[in-house]
Amino acid sequence: MKKFTLVIAVVLVMTALFSVNVFGEMPLRVVINGERLFFPDAQPFIDENGRTQTPARFIGEELGATVTWDGTAQKATFVKNSKKLILYIGKKEYELDGKKLQMDTAAIIKEDRTYVPARYVAEAFGATVRWDSVIKTVYIDTNGSVAPTPQGTKDPITGWIKVDTEGEYSEYLQIITFASDTDILVARYNEAEKMFIEKYGDSDVVKNIFNYVRTKKTRNNSIEKRFYLNNKAVDVLGSDISVQIIVWKEGVQ
Repeated sequence: MKKFTLVIAVVLVMTALFSVNVFGEMPLRVVINGERLFFPDAQPFIDENGRTQTPARFIGEELGATVTWDGTAQKATFVKNSKKLILYIGKKEYELDGKKLQMDTAAIIKEDRTYVPARYVAEAFGATVRWDSVIKTVYIDTNGSVAPTPQGTKDPITGWIKVDTEGEYSEYLQIITFASDTDILVARYNEAEKMFIEKYGDSDVVKNIFNYVRTKKTRNNSIEKRFYLNNKAVDVLGSDISVQIIVWKEGVQ
């Protein structure tokens, strides 16, 4: 194989990869009323108690609450209409409308940012919460209409995008299963581009790559091309089952 310092190949190939398990380091996602939240700096994470911790002010304001921080008392206060929630750093006891309650985790401070458990904040203001471990996504609905995911089903968008960051020859692999439904296919391409940008940053080259990938609109539409991204070669090939984006490890191609 030809040698490059680092090669990225974007490959649309025929493959029997119908598995929808998402593996590798998929970013944790928070979706409110069907819209994914993008955190500008501090990112959500799963704490040692298995709860999703999110930046306090960001999640609170997205839920329509006013958020204040008391450094002396080490507490975050959320107020929305007549509801008042108080979470204390490092304490499982919290207050909701003056009543003391217990949760199974605690708000924390990490890298000088206050994090709070998303579920307890959302549910305090009447929202329903669902966690999908397969695609590492927290779904929050402020109308209280989040339904449990039927067993054996996946999110039609993110659930059909696989990510692997531990390949023998690749440092990053993304597989987008083709969909005949145009709206779903467009949504998958859009989400795949966001994932790629999260890993490698936004640039005109990345946009050009995904604009080219989007030209595959039918199963019999095959394409082939090579792009370059910061000295990384990008190969684009096409067939009918899936889209693969492969970032090769140094010296592989």
